[in-house]
Amino acid sequence: MMSAFRLNGGRVFYVEHECASATSESPNKKHLQHSQAHNSVYIVRMFYRGDLDVMQASVNEFAYMTDGVTGQGGASAYVNCPLCGSEGRVVTNKKGEVEIKEAFSGRMAQETPFR
Repeated sequence: MMSAFRLNGGRVFYVEHECASATSESPNKKHLQHSQAHNSVYIVRMFYRGDLDVMQASVNEFAYMTDGVTGQGGASAYVNCPLCGSEGRVVTNKKGEVEIKEAFSGRMAQETPFR
C-alpha cells in the first residue's frame, strides 16, 4: 500500500504513485537494471480535501496538482511516470484507501521507496 506525506502541515501532500509499465510483465527498458524492473515508485503532489485527523483516507479525497493528468480523480486517474512516460496510479489497500503520514522529511524520505 502507498502512503501520502503531508507537506508543511497543510493540505498539500506528496502521494506515492506506481508506474504501470514497471510493474507489468514486460516493463519499459528504462526501468530495467540487470534484467529486473526498478524505480517503479515516484511521487505526485496532490491537494487533500478530507479530514486531516484520519490515518487512512480514500484516494478520492485527493485532487491532482500535477501536469499530465488524464483522469478525473480516484485510483484510475493517471499521471505519467517521470522515468518512462507510462501511466501510473495511486496504489491503495482493498478498501481503496491511502495511508496518511504526518510529515515529509529527510528521515521519511529514507524510509520510503521514492526514487
